[in-house]
Amino acid sequence: MRAIVHGGHSRRADLRVPGDKSISHRALLFSLISEGTSRIDGLSRALDVGATRVAIECLGAKVIDDSDAVFVVGVGGEFTEPERIIDVGNSGTLLRLITGVLAGSVGNSFFLSGDASIVRRPMQRVVEPLGAMGATIVGRGLNQYAPLAISGQPLVGITYSMSLPSAQVKSALMFAGLFAEGETVLIEQNATRAHTEEMAVRYGAKVSVDDQGDAKVIRVTGSRLKATDFVVPGDPSAAAFFVVLGLIGQSQIRIEDVYLGPQRDGFVDVLLQMGAQIEVMSQTDSLFTIVAHPSDLTWCDVGPSKIAGLIDEIPILAVAASRAKGRTRFLGVDELRHKESDRIATTLAMLKTFDVHCSEIEGGFEVEGTFTASKNNRRIVESHFDHRIAMSGAILASLHKGKTEITGFESVSTSFPGFADRLRECGIGTDLKH
Repeated sequence: MRAIVHGGHSRRADLRVPGDKSISHRALLFSLISEGTSRIDGLSRALDVGATRVAIECLGAKVIDDSDAVFVVGVGGEFTEPERIIDVGNSGTLLRLITGVLAGSVGNSFFLSGDASIVRRPMQRVVEPLGAMGATIVGRGLNQYAPLAISGQPLVGITYSMSLPSAQVKSALMFAGLFAEGETVLIEQNATRAHTEEMAVRYGAKVSVDDQGDAKVIRVTGSRLKATDFVVPGDPSAAAFFVVLGLIGQSQIRIEDVYLGPQRDGFVDVLLQMGAQIEVMSQTDSLFTIVAHPSDLTWCDVGPSKIAGLIDEIPILAVAASRAKGRTRFLGVDELRHKESDRIATTLAMLKTFDVHCSEIEGGFEVEGTFTASKNNRRIVESHFDHRIAMSGAILASLHKGKTEITGFESVSTSFPGFADRLRECGIGTDLKH
């Protein structure tokens, strides 16, 4: 599928974004391993989350749709051994988290695979510590890549210092710890998204978090989880695209019901540092309304210490940098090499389509801001079937007169179904071509 974006104009808009994708994955997995029926409101309808829904059904959960809610009848730890490979689709989150969920299912075997990008995603970072807990997991390339074969084994808790800041690795080990004998202790030197810790407590898990200043220590003990009701808030990673559009476009954009909990508001901090006029108004708990006003942005250095909290927003922050005065550097972003595409290379290629000066540097890349329009009236952005490159390209295309074609636009459905409709709400003509 191709998208044709007609640029050069935008209008004021009030928007809502889909339920948070990361939280949706976890809500389904926690509901799977709980006893009883959980109600989930606001579940993301992204294809990635759909893959998690299918996966938990393969493992014995019953999933029922009822208007805006989804009901999940959990199985506790009594998984059904699937007769076929569990297909994670394009979801690296699902691949890593479900590996931890299944590792301790004694006597059962499971096979995991996904699309062409998934089989290139590094898995040794999960397989190695799970092996130290007693898991038996075999993967391609000396256990580095999917497809993975898991033979459920009795697990024992370990103490593990997270050498790589990764919420996915942490979550996989926490899920495994719920089925392990003894205590699993995880030490984070750089804090990552806290969704799993927060949600585990909601479902009755024995989890504690101790902030020791220079490190966060998470303790997990084997637990029997109980079903609960859960509301999934709006996805800040989805909101980021339209926050940036409001800043670099011509009109204010307001987005309601956005989650801005720990390690999910980093992109807002970066934009404020660049001089963005953003209002952030509290609604309830961690829900906020964000209002972005057209702004004159200036350069800043992004990272490396805070990159873990905004890694998914780097492509759209690079779009903001393309309209900022000066040279913005993104440092410590090597993890972008291992996403749906090599996001350093594909982000730079996307920017260069619009005549933005940018280049790789040691540890990351830099973007030279420009206020000039692209010289071409018709441009082609190759998304490489990476949803965040496709959406970032569409936002930048809205500023440039003429037409921009974005290839592989179907990838957007993996995280943000309805993205093209939101563009139209902002006055940006968007045609989809098969």
